[in-house]
Amino acid sequence: MAGEMCAICGKEHGALPSVINKWHRCTNCGTVYCDDCGRTLPGKKGLLDGTRACPHCGNRTELW
Repeated sequence: MAGEMCAICGKEHGALPSVINKWHRCTNCGTVYCDDCGRTLPGKKGLLDGTRACPHCGNRTELW
């Protein structure tokens, strides 16, 4: 986790767990998105949905 970089902005993941930072990782291609960029990804399915659509492959992300 620490040292991973966002595919959109290049922000580096710090030492805090991602469930706190709400970073996204695609369940298919593994592309990583930071909390800010992940929040703006399309495909939110509801108010409490933390997953999004991955713009690289179209599959769903997960918070990690």
